[in-house]
Amino acid sequence: MTLTPDAIAALLIAEVPRDLVMGVEDAFVAGALRAHAMTKDVRKQRKVALGHMRHIEMNERFSDLLEAANAELVPVQGNRVVVGKAGMFKFTRLNMNTTNWNHASRSTIRRELAEANQAMSELAQLSLFGSQKVEGGAFFFVSRFSGSLSHQPEKPLQIYIAVPTPKMDGWLFREPLAQFLERYDAAPKQIDKATVTLKTNLIERGEQEET
Repeated sequence: MTLTPDAIAALLIAEVPRDLVMGVEDAFVAGALRAHAMTKDVRKQRKVALGHMRHIEMNERFSDLLEAANAELVPVQGNRVVVGKAGMFKFTRLNMNTTNWNHASRSTIRRELAEANQAMSELAQLSLFGSQKVEGGAFFFVSRFSGSLSHQPEKPLQIYIAVPTPKMDGWLFREPLAQFLERYDAAPKQIDKATVTLKTNLIERGEQEET
């Protein structure tokens, strides 16, 4: 299997249960809607209040989902990042907006998770040939909001599944959740996830868009 975006998606599909991925959108939208309703009467600092309550409410729903799937590694507590585990992957969630995608790396836990993608990053970028095992990695469920109180502030515009580069300065793989779910129907019953053959410049890196 070559390390193209499709190959990274195949690794994810082999390790991450479809039911867990399907539950993410419902969980995130429910949390975002509740946060929006709870802050509708805030007049002077609504944007700040909304962002804070999104963090709390979406974390709660995310934690519930992971607990039900027996996939919770680091549970919800205060401002701590909730972390899940599925197969060889660890994962968390992240909120971003269309105008400010530059603060994800402030989280120590997210930085540590992203460092686990070093092997995949090297396979994607270096002019090497042969084979190498990918034995671990990390991905984020990314909720993209408008960043505006006048344009759909109540829920995400889009939710992605994304594999960050080790330094969190780009993406090795990023795809809308609905599109990614279609891959489960097309995936072969047996996926050889043990060996990845190197190729050069095959990863679509995407923009640096983090918050």
